[in-house]
Amino acid sequence: MAQGKYILVVDDDLDLVEAIATNLGARGYEVGKAYDGVEGLESIKARRPDLVVLDVMMPNKDGYEVCNELK
Repeated sequence: MAQGKYILVVDDDLDLVEAIATNLGARGYEVGKAYDGVEGLESIKARRPDLVVLDVMMPNKDGYEVCNELK
């Protein structure tokens, strides 16, 4: 099982975030959710995830900008 692993899902499509989070949660992962790039970066700063599932096209800050800031 994936005990202790934290995955952050960042996407502006609320239904997609919920579907991914439900599937990951059913597999034992702890899942965080963010709905745009700014919120995603804030979530990453608050708690470092083991993995980020990141959309490219989002409002406020796109996935490319988020990746560049993380580097």
